[in-house]
Amino acid sequence: MPDRDHVLVYGAGAVGSLVAAALAESRLAGGTSPAVTVLGRRPHVASIRTWGLVVESASGRTVSKAVDSVTSLDDLAAPPDLVVLTVKAYQVPESLALLAGVLARPGAAVVVLENGIGSEATVAGVIGGDRTVSGAVTISVEMERPGLVRRHTSGGGVALAPVGPAAPVDRVAALFRASALPVRVYPDAAQMKWSKLLLNILANATSAILDLPPGEIARDPRLFALERAAFREAVRVMRALGLRPAALPGYPVPLLVRVMAAPPWAGQAVLRRALGRGRGEKMPSLWYDLERGRRQNEVTVLNGAVALEGERHGVPVPVNRTLTAVLLALAEGREDRDAYRHKPEALLDACRKTGARI
Repeated sequence: MPDRDHVLVYGAGAVGSLVAAALAESRLAGGTSPAVTVLGRRPHVASIRTWGLVVESASGRTVSKAVDSVTSLDDLAAPPDLVVLTVKAYQVPESLALLAGVLARPGAAVVVLENGIGSEATVAGVIGGDRTVSGAVTISVEMERPGLVRRHTSGGGVALAPVGPAAPVDRVAALFRASALPVRVYPDAAQMKWSKLLLNILANATSAILDLPPGEIARDPRLFALERAAFREAVRVMRALGLRPAALPGYPVPLLVRVMAAPPWAGQAVLRRALGRGRGEKMPSLWYDLERGRRQNEVTVLNGAVALEGERHGVPVPVNRTLTAVLLALAEGREDRDAYRHKPEALLDACRKTGARI
């Protein structure tokens, strides 16, 4: 990449917008900053062009007017050297097809910031692992309205790892370190992404299926037992894959693993605190997709990834398999949402029928 990087944030939702604002305000050695463009929906782009990209948090409000914004790749002022991919995981194949011309440039790299498992392999299959950097964001953020992003957590940051041995992870990390976002680089992309998955699955699918906020799930002993079982299945799958949980920016994941293996009363208290700090009464991503009537969602790369790898490696995964199947049935209209809405026993019974001991 050249001395002044041109960064395209493709899919400027809440996470993409937060990253774009931070990168645009960063200062590298010599006082330079990257040229940052977001590609987003028309109302978001119009707001950014008029008032700037606004980020609000408990500590204050920042307005970035250095961010360029477009609704089409045809409107890019310059070809990007780095694409930060922040679309939903199920949108990655289509996004890569649309980005084909951009990614045809030698040296153009991609940072994959999707949740779940599998997007890095999809991207690397198109441009090669040596141009692909895996990433994860451990900051709770939401788009309050077009042009305005609200950050809910003061801690957290960005985790990065190379996919191929020559991937430009150090250059990408330097870009992020010059911003206000804490950065940590990991040697193993799979270890990092599976560790993030452990955080992502907590009170996510269950919240969507039952139409209950994460905080209420953490307070209910029955539903905590469900979350604990799904979490421990995922940990066992990680071990079968030869992966150890890694601490992520702001989140001591190995400690969480030990706590969830302790007596349930201890784990429930920790989960209540963790969700209160992170999501609390804010509904999770899978709920939003279901509420908006989307037939696709990321459960297939979260709980579904646990179920798939568990079955491949002979690890029993009845809870994750059931959560995936039920949520997909609801999204695709094969089940009525009222069959599970505010009905924990219905979901618990469905898990027990597949062999889960809850």
